[in-house]
Amino acid sequence: MTLTEAAFWTKRFGVIIGGAVLVFVILILVILSSSQSKNMPVEYLSANFACTETKEEFLENKLVIPSLKLSEGSEMLFEIETDTGKIDSLPQIINVYKFDNPVQSLSSQADAKILAKKMGFDPEGVIRRGTTSYVWIDRDTGRTLEIYAKNLNFTLKTDASYIRKSLELGSVPTEQQAKSKAVNTLRALGFSSSDYAAGNHKTTLIDVNPDGSFSQASSLSEAELIRVDFKRSKSMITVPSNIEGAESMVNTLTRKLGEPTIETPVINDKKITVSTFQTSVTTLEPNKANISVYVGVDRKGTTLSDIYQIDYTYWPIQESSCGTYELISPQYAIQQVQEGNGSLIYLNNVNGDYVTEYIPKKVKKFTVFSILITYYESPTEQEFLQPVYVISGEAIFDNDTKGEFDFYYPAINYSAVQNKIVQEENIIEEDSNSLF
Repeated sequence: MTLTEAAFWTKRFGVIIGGAVLVFVILILVILSSSQSKNMPVEYLSANFACTETKEEFLENKLVIPSLKLSEGSEMLFEIETDTGKIDSLPQIINVYKFDNPVQSLSSQADAKILAKKMGFDPEGVIRRGTTSYVWIDRDTGRTLEIYAKNLNFTLKTDASYIRKSLELGSVPTEQQAKSKAVNTLRALGFSSSDYAAGNHKTTLIDVNPDGSFSQASSLSEAELIRVDFKRSKSMITVPSNIEGAESMVNTLTRKLGEPTIETPVINDKKITVSTFQTSVTTLEPNKANISVYVGVDRKGTTLSDIYQIDYTYWPIQESSCGTYELISPQYAIQQVQEGNGSLIYLNNVNGDYVTEYIPKKVKKFTVFSILITYYESPTEQEFLQPVYVISGEAIFDNDTKGEFDFYYPAINYSAVQNKIVQEENIIEEDSNSLF
């Protein structure tokens, strides 16, 4: 073989080998892509943006979250010190829900009177505040009730002097007893929602100051009220067992998000397993819910005898998500917070009083310990329940004392929102003669 022939065949074999390697690489990528596609239902692999027909409709509802202020001279210096030393991966696409916002009913005043009677007020003693709300005042018990006409959300309050005087009648219940009393009270008033059933209801010990303001009590023996906050949760990702690769999807998500809740509904005469990965619904005050019940000493012989205040703001949410949406990365969220675009929601000394009104503080450094996804529920009416990143950790104040902080940043990638996309899931066909 001549040198020319050797060079020719060397080039030819090189092309053949290169082509074989290219085919092999493409084959591996296809296999990996196929494998990855079975780790998520289709709507979580590619968002369907299905809550509105057009992207413009959805973008009219971008989250705007108020922020606490820092003292002048504070530094937006951040360090990352999570358990892994980095920002952990989180889901890239999750559910968005639509609120079932009511319209004002012609029977709103009659409905408000029924609710007021349940709380021990004379229904005919109503005072109208324009067309927005109805008010009742009971001077014998020092209580005031205001019910909003559009949605029947309400606030029940008791004068501070009556609360403080009630301590002469006995002592406040235990925190567990307060939870039971709060739950039973709301049930008696007609409140029931599955979103709250899975929530971890929280208690806070309350001291009532002479001026009527509240602060945090240091112990049960010093508390005059126990506030029970009704926490809400909602599904980020739902995986039914009747889609291809469901078991693999659930295993993958469990490693990232923890154990799901399991339900076994019957759909089209077939029982399936639905694995739901939940997250909490948080509010503008992370230590307080939109529904709170204040429990105290039992004043026997009166309606709601041990209930002194109820802050009831309930926004009904549709049971199933209206669509899935792409999220920004947690790294980008932290970057935006560093640039001053986040919302400071909580800042306090370690073990500080988080009930009293916030006072601006001067911060030298923020150290991030965790970044999580939750849903954000505003104190005012919204169209959609949307996710936020909660960036939490330790703050160092200007006097070198330590505190705790929470920043919120909207998690949806608004620049990627599109018009509604119709997707088809690969449903596994089963024996139609079998119910299970």
